Amino acid sequence: MRVKNGMYPDEGGADVGPAPAGPRAAITRNLEGLIPLILIIIIAAFLGHRFGFWQIPFLPDQGPIQMLVIGEPSIDMMGDLDGQRDLVYYQVKHPADLEFSAREQIAQYDIILLDQHMYAPEDKYNKSVSRTLGEAIENYVTTGGKLIVVMDSGIYQSGGIYGTGVATDIVGWSATFKSIIPVECSLASNRIPTCVQPIYLSGKVHRVDYSHKIMEGIEVAPADPAYGPLAITTFDVRPTGHLIASIKNIATSSYYPGIVEQRLIFGKVIYFNYDPSMTPGIWHNTLEYLR
Repeated sequence: MRVKNGMYPDEGGADVGPAPAGPRAAITRNLEGLIPLILIIIIAAFLGHRFGFWQIPFLPDQGPIQMLVIGEPSIDMMGDLDGQRDLVYYQVKHPADLEFSAREQIAQYDIILLDQHMYAPEDKYNKSVSRTLGEAIENYVTTGGKLIVVMDSGIYQSGGIYGTGVATDIVGWSATFKSIIPVECSLASNRIPTCVQPIYLSGKVHRVDYSHKIMEGIEVAPADPAYGPLAITTFDVRPTGHLIASIKNIATSSYYPGIVEQRLIFGKVIYFNYDPSMTPGIWHNTLEYLR
């Protein structure tokens, strides 16, 4: 085979043009490969800011927290929420109001506060959540939502005819919310579930996790001895999540879980074993932490 001008001809006899070469072509190829990676990084950064994993200064604030309150908080809690309109805007609904299109209804909120602790212990229906709503809340949390649960809220599962009854074989959270609640209701020595036996004590809330933002700047509450201990209603539940603060009984020096967090891949669940409005500094830190 003859070689023409030092080049072999292709099989079809046509001349083959020179391949792109040089620094400009290499830069173009590299940029084309980097564009998908850059888009992924931008999306991940935005989602991390949106779900509170980190803060990006140049992204605008989203305004007040949109909170759904399920149940009946204390008067002090309602007064606190009314006084924090720049931080949180809330709506109160009964679980029965959320039976239809529950996922769609709760998806529009940044935080859900499940607080039914003001209802009497014997009022099981008003301390209940239906299986459907429980599944919707679980999905909400595992896909990035924030949930706050107060004391014995949601320990029963509603059902029966027209949803007005309560399942007699369910006490606690796991049957309704699966594993997202960071505490467990177990049987006490008297064979009665611990989450239906309120404990009344005089005590204070003590910091356990010294690096957590919820307890930032707070060692013990109340901090000023002039205020004395708090009259606290609590429960002897068992933490299954991360313990942030504990409650100390001044009379017996015994401790109970105070604040417990469930750390999920996206969402967060904070459990308060007392009325959060009793410690407004901790409560406001919690809202900022979940914001």
